[in-house]
Amino acid sequence: MNYFGRHDLFRALSPRGWWHLRPADRALVSALRAMTGANIVLVAVVTAGHTELAPAAAFGGMTAVHARFEPYPVRARLLAVIGAGLTAAVGLGGTASAAGLGPVPVAIMVALVAAAAKLFTDGIRSGPPGGLMFVFAAGTTSAGPVGWPGVAAQVGVAAAGALVAWVVAVSGWLFFDHDDRPTSWRTGLRAALDRSSPEWPRAVKVFAGVLAAGLLAHALGLGHPYWATVAAAAVLQATHLQHTMHRFVQRVSGTVVGVLVAALLLTLDLPQPVKLAVIVVALLGAELTVIRNYALAMVFVTPLVLLLGSMAAPVDTLAVTADRLVDTVLGAAVGLAAALVRPGRGYQLA
Repeated sequence: MNYFGRHDLFRALSPRGWWHLRPADRALVSALRAMTGANIVLVAVVTAGHTELAPAAAFGGMTAVHARFEPYPVRARLLAVIGAGLTAAVGLGGTASAAGLGPVPVAIMVALVAAAAKLFTDGIRSGPPGGLMFVFAAGTTSAGPVGWPGVAAQVGVAAAGALVAWVVAVSGWLFFDHDDRPTSWRTGLRAALDRSSPEWPRAVKVFAGVLAAGLLAHALGLGHPYWATVAAAAVLQATHLQHTMHRFVQRVSGTVVGVLVAALLLTLDLPQPVKLAVIVVALLGAELTVIRNYALAMVFVTPLVLLLGSMAAPVDTLAVTADRLVDTVLGAAVGLAAALVRPGRGYQLA
C-alpha cells in the first residue's frame, strides 16, 4: 500500500487549482436535460398543494443529474439503478423518522448509506455528484416528522420523480444515433466490491467521516445535523487527497456566498410559484457550473436547498442560514480530517 510522505501531503494541501475553471463541453445540453427531468414531478406536487412532498420529489428527480455523458444504452441502465437507489434512500430516511429513531441510529443509517453509495458510484465511475444525493435524500427525509402513510407517499413521489427523470434523460435516444461502444461499468463495480479493492478504505473513510459529523452536530445541538453529514460526504466524494482539499475549500467558500444569496431571497418572502421558478433556475445554474468549479455550483445549490425547505414549512431566515453555514463548515472540516487519517490509504495524490 502506498502512503504519502510529508512533501506529498503538502503538495496535496496546496492552494494550487482551488479556483481553476475546468472546461465543460456539452454542459448546456446536459444541464437543460437535468433541469427538466429533475423538476417535472416537483412542479406537479407543489402545484397540487402537496409542498410537504417537495423534497421527496426533488430527490427522485435528481436521478437526472447522474451519468450525464454516458452513451444512451449505458445511461439507461445506470439511471434505472440510481433512481431505484435514490427512492430507497428516501424510504430509509422516512422510515427512520416514522419509527422515531434517535440521533445515533439515524447517524449510523446515514453513514451506511453514504459508504454504500460511495462504493457503488466509484465502482461504476458515475462522475459528479457521485454518492452525494443518496446521503442528502436519506438525511433530509429522516429529519422531518412523518407518519407511515407519509412515508409511503414520499416513496411513491420519489419513484415518480426518478421515472420521469429517467425518461427525460434517455429521450434523446429516439432522435440521435447512440454510441454502442463497450463499457466496463459492470467490471468496475465487480472490481470495487472485491475485498482487496482500494474502494473499501475510501468507503470506510466516508462512513467514519459522515458518522462523526452527524454525531458531533447532534452533540452541539445544531439545528440541521444532516447538513453536516452531507458536507462531510461531499468532501469525501473525491478519490484523491488533492481533490478532497479542493472540495473542502470550494464547499465552504461557495456556501458562504450562497447563504448570503439565500438570506436575501428568504427575506423577500417570495410567493410559492416564484420560489419554484427560482429553484428551477438554480438547478440549471448548478448544473452549468458544477463541472467547471464546485464553489460556483454551491452558490446556486445553497439557495436551492434553503428555498426548497421553506416550501415545506416556514423558516426563520437568520436561524436557517446560520445553521446552513455552521453545519457545512463543521461537516466539511470533519470530512477533511477523515481524509487526512492515513491519507495514502486508498487515495492517490492527484
